[in-house]
Amino acid sequence: MEDIKLIFSRADKNNTGTLDLKDFREVVDHICERYPQVQLYLQKQKLKNFDSLLKNAQENETKQIDIETFKQCLSEVDSQMKSLPPTAQVAAQQGEYLADCFNRMEDCDKNPEGPLRTRESGRHRFHPFRYKHFGQFAPLGGEQTAAQLPGDWISIGYSTQWLWYSVYASKQVSWRTRCMVVSDWFRRYIFGRDSSGI
Repeated sequence: MEDIKLIFSRADKNNTGTLDLKDFREVVDHICERYPQVQLYLQKQKLKNFDSLLKNAQENETKQIDIETFKQCLSEVDSQMKSLPPTAQVAAQQGEYLADCFNRMEDCDKNPEGPLRTRESGRHRFHPFRYKHFGQFAPLGGEQTAAQLPGDWISIGYSTQWLWYSVYASKQVSWRTRCMVVSDWFRRYIFGRDSSGI
């Protein structure tokens, strides 16, 4: 919402104070890339493009969109925005993103690849970070686990526990730690948990 006037003025090339859909289509891809919550909102509302969002925000049938209508539809998008969860999955993806940015910093200084800047001319150096949710596991005790995976696939039971074991082991940083973790699981499975210190 802080950049709304700048976005509107960039789309309004003729300085008419209103936008038609043709004007807006020229900046919509950059807006969706710069502000991921717009794209998520469109998917959630099952709207195919930003034109539909703007049409839904209009009370009349005119094809012109003034800044108040523009503010209304983008404030609705902002109200739906949520922060990313503070989980290891998010942190790992952010770390990979940052490492990639640092490795390509010189190239991207010369050839920026991100969306158009709203406060300055030119483009941002990098594409914004996009989080991809790969699912989550929750241990239930008694060697059972619940899992929620992409595509709204949910599983509960012993087989899900073994799926969790395989994912956990694959995320270890080295083969040495993988072998240590797996051997600990086998020892616990054969001899049970050591509860003497409890």
